[in-house]
Amino acid sequence: MNHKNFKISFCVVCMNRLHQLKQTLIQNILDNAEYENLEFVVLDYNSKDGMEEWVMQNLAEHIKTGRIVYYKTTDPESWSPSHSKNLAFKLATGDIVCSIWADYFTGAGFAKYVNDSFNDDDNIVLTPIDFHKTKKNYSPPGDVLGKVCVKRSDFLKINGFDERMNKHGFEDYDFVNRLELIGVRRILIEDFEFLKYLRHDDSERFTLPTSNLEGLYVNYIKPSESEILFLYKDFSFERGAVIDNFTNGSENPQRAHLVNNQHFEYSLNAPEWTQGNWKNGKNAIYLETSDGSELSFTCEAGREMLFDEDSDLIFYRQANAEVIDGMLRFHHFIYTRAIMEENMKENKAVVNEGGFGISVIYKNFQQSKQYII
Repeated sequence: MNHKNFKISFCVVCMNRLHQLKQTLIQNILDNAEYENLEFVVLDYNSKDGMEEWVMQNLAEHIKTGRIVYYKTTDPESWSPSHSKNLAFKLATGDIVCSIWADYFTGAGFAKYVNDSFNDDDNIVLTPIDFHKTKKNYSPPGDVLGKVCVKRSDFLKINGFDERMNKHGFEDYDFVNRLELIGVRRILIEDFEFLKYLRHDDSERFTLPTSNLEGLYVNYIKPSESEILFLYKDFSFERGAVIDNFTNGSENPQRAHLVNNQHFEYSLNAPEWTQGNWKNGKNAIYLETSDGSELSFTCEAGREMLFDEDSDLIFYRQANAEVIDGMLRFHHFIYTRAIMEENMKENKAVVNEGGFGISVIYKNFQQSKQYII
């Protein structure tokens, strides 16, 4: 069988990460110089940090040769990992598309590795996400789990990344899981030379609503389950019961010996948070949910404890910064994780029925020419 030289597109999406792009992009071009049938699709996702000027001043020769194709959209007001990757993958012209974040190093010869892998079997997706835990002692850094390579045609078959996942977390897990539903095989990237990255703080990935948090309260239901209440300064609230899956059932002697096969340590007791608004009263607060129901709590010790005598509910205010940060992170990630779990439960391979990766874009600084894809 003839060895093919697939056209490969390394898709680099950047929103306000120029400081990282300066360190990775040119190095990645050099590290894959020997593979000719390769393009770098660089998508400026409405960056406000001088990205366009830097690309124009430093990458003009690469754009002239076609090694880099620069696109810009001014539509997005906020970061969406799913929409940005869908847009970049649709703009790509390669047979194989690879997501390369601005903080990722491809590693020397990564394009050749990708080409060889798809020559061995073209019905695959390359990923470091071992969702099914098939390989013992395989623990790639969480920072690089967004590196994924797939045939562009397979990407299109499932309508790309689920754009309901409009914030950081689990969109890559979900994407690869749905590819498996159409018969695409998951192949792990095992060479850690291809999984190098720039270390950086989580604040560059997502923002937690810490400054808007009025208070975090916990109602202890049983050893493996607690109810969480977030009160925000804008007088909204969210409430949900969190289950420790690894200890769930341990209080029952008939179940305590059973092996726990849960994939995640924590989950919500219900698919979604209860939401609504709250207001102050005299030594009390009142919660009104979005469906109109109301619940009142008596406050004690300056709102350090909230209790309802009728239902025996007691919520204790949390002061530990690590507990608060951990719960805010759980709250952040459970949103996208719930969408992934919903798609898995429904065996839903195709998403974004109303369209995906839609935006007005400009190519190679040609402001007079607009493209809507």
